[in-house]
Amino acid sequence: MQDRIPHPIIDMHTHLRDSIPLGIRLKNPNNEGNVIGKVAKQGKVDVLLYMANTTPPLDDPEIIKRSLMLKRHGARAIPVGAMTKNLEGKTPVDIDAIKPYVAGFSDDGKCLEDLEILEYFLRKGVLVLAHCEPETETIEKYIKVLERSRGNLHIQHVSRKSSVEAIRTAKKIGLPITCETCPQYFIYTYNDRDLVLNPPLGSEMDVAEIKKGLRDGTIDVIASDHAPHDDPIRNGLRGLKTLVSLSYGLVLSGVLPEGELWKKLTVNPQRIIAKNGYII
Repeated sequence: MQDRIPHPIIDMHTHLRDSIPLGIRLKNPNNEGNVIGKVAKQGKVDVLLYMANTTPPLDDPEIIKRSLMLKRHGARAIPVGAMTKNLEGKTPVDIDAIKPYVAGFSDDGKCLEDLEILEYFLRKGVLVLAHCEPETETIEKYIKVLERSRGNLHIQHVSRKSSVEAIRTAKKIGLPITCETCPQYFIYTYNDRDLVLNPPLGSEMDVAEIKKGLRDGTIDVIASDHAPHDDPIRNGLRGLKTLVSLSYGLVLSGVLPEGELWKKLTVNPQRIIAKNGYII
């Protein structure tokens, strides 16, 4: 493994699940994100994007500003704003007010079912990071919206053969779509591990297609989908601490050249985030 990488390693998908104090002063600025920031640095991750499912959610500029004030020892932490108020999928947030403080918008953890809201965000030109459930069916619906609206659509934690195929087809016709997968989806099948993950582990065919998508450029990014679980097995599969080391297995097994792996952990995330005007 290279000792020096010219660009910061970026994890585009983490969950801090902080509790954000809303009083006049931040009496105790320490938080879960402080611990996770240290873990990220142990795993060689320099920058992490954290989802909007904090308490309260990141659906208001003042809440986001207070989140940014919390101590983040270790990696640099960049927020992703909610798409809808309270992550309820009903009322869009104030995009223009929030955009300067976030790397993109997502209701991750919940699938946005209202396609009119999705189209509204895409037409605004901001980066949308989409949790799709059921995965392939929702991706196909979102691609149809993208065809008429254009915009910047990034599909999160891709895990299925059919999803990779749908995204590959969309890219071939020139749609502005990117996507990520996670180590658990190119290492394990549901026969290897009996774990509750969202999305769940796939079949051998799914794993093979994820690897193919990584090789041919359909899958742009590798992210962790880290969450602060107590379960060491789940954290080992989807953790900030193991993202780089597990991903390097793609090089050791001949799936990716080393340079291509680093692009998926560094350059490609920077390029995608820049679509929202956020420069790292």
